[in-house]
Amino acid sequence: MPQPLKSQIKEIQLIIDKDDVIVKHFVAGIWKGSQTFTGFSFSTSLKLDAVYAYERDKIPARATLRDDHHTIDVQFTTAIQPNSKYVYEIQLLLNPKDIIQKLGSLNIIEWPKEDLTEIIFLRNAGEIFFSSALAKIKIDQKNHTRNIVPGKFSKNLTSHARNASAIRIEWGKSPQFRLHFDYIIKNVDNQTARNLILETYIPPSTKFQNSRLLSLNNSKIDIDEDGNSLLTIKVDEIPAHQTKALQFDLIITPKGNSDIVLPIFGKWEEYRKLTLPGSTGSAMLLASQYWPISDSIIQELVRILKKNAKNASEFITLAFEFVNQKISYEMNGIREDAVKTMNDRRGDCSEMSDLFVCILRAGGIPARIVHGWSVDLDNLSLGPHAWCEFFSPDAGGWRSADPTWGFLTGTGVQHICRQREGLVTDQHTYSWKYQGQTKIEVQETTTLSIE
Repeated sequence: MPQPLKSQIKEIQLIIDKDDVIVKHFVAGIWKGSQTFTGFSFSTSLKLDAVYAYERDKIPARATLRDDHHTIDVQFTTAIQPNSKYVYEIQLLLNPKDIIQKLGSLNIIEWPKEDLTEIIFLRNAGEIFFSSALAKIKIDQKNHTRNIVPGKFSKNLTSHARNASAIRIEWGKSPQFRLHFDYIIKNVDNQTARNLILETYIPPSTKFQNSRLLSLNNSKIDIDEDGNSLLTIKVDEIPAHQTKALQFDLIITPKGNSDIVLPIFGKWEEYRKLTLPGSTGSAMLLASQYWPISDSIIQELVRILKKNAKNASEFITLAFEFVNQKISYEMNGIREDAVKTMNDRRGDCSEMSDLFVCILRAGGIPARIVHGWSVDLDNLSLGPHAWCEFFSPDAGGWRSADPTWGFLTGTGVQHICRQREGLVTDQHTYSWKYQGQTKIEVQETTTLSIE
């Protein structure tokens, strides 16, 4: 594309309608070349269905899409002379099937590493559910659109994923998940087990999801200090060498982050008041075996981040960026503490989340880890996943963040919370006890479907 003499106005809009997805480039500048400017070519990582180009005053230009469906040739009808102003608009039409993934009635786009200045949802597109962009929603009453736009100090939409321009967009109706729990309880010895009690954490209703347990006999739910739902099920007896099956379902409705916020979380003075000695906030700053907040490596990192941060919000953002960009993802199947993760510079979702929580706690920000599942979009299978929550006075409560996936201001439809670990650390997922001189084995299976 042409280069401007001094400045260039460049707007790149992603326009979403019920059945269409269009990318619109608007560019204006001054042609500084020594020869006349008659056209140009450019490529995009997006697979295109068609392309249209316009000159000043909406005069059509010749636009040709090559056979690779990624390269475009534009030829102007009127040549642009050196040191003259130029204005052009290019419209790229995408096939929704090539770029949109579906989860029930919810639409999902993983925007590639290409610039965007605005995302526009037309009237019939559906409600915005989630975006990882550090942005805000602007309502255009005149055109009946909802627009995701950058903050006042940024020209382009960005996120804090490892690929800084990568943005997740979700819109439409939130799915309702049916989460099925299946327990196989085996008495593998010669004596009867009596008064067996199975305790298992089930997804709670939170700021980020609604949860409803369908009817289940001989059970009760207790809420622990972290707001988790601990389900207790009683079984009178299991004879020797017999098996007992327990099953129940929950309906889970994710909430997304439809308010979409800029990374403004609170002021240092607010956090100091929130964490006064003896308060719940101060308990959310304590160390655990995974959060060695007093370790010199953690303390030095906190010192550096605070030195480079103008305020508490910037400290949180820098801590998030450090974990997301400096720790390499490596599946290990175990849970290491934050210092080992710092030394190794690698870990999976639990290590990255524990490190983020540890840095925030060491810096005076209440934080906790979330254990749950991520939903595979292709087959609805559940995979274990961990992410975080930190307290935000500006949000009036907890803010969800996933340093592994690069989501700083919320989590999307694929995240299902099972339990939060903040005040009660190193929790079990499920456990059992019984009376009798025998041996009990319990196997848990979880499956997911869409209502």
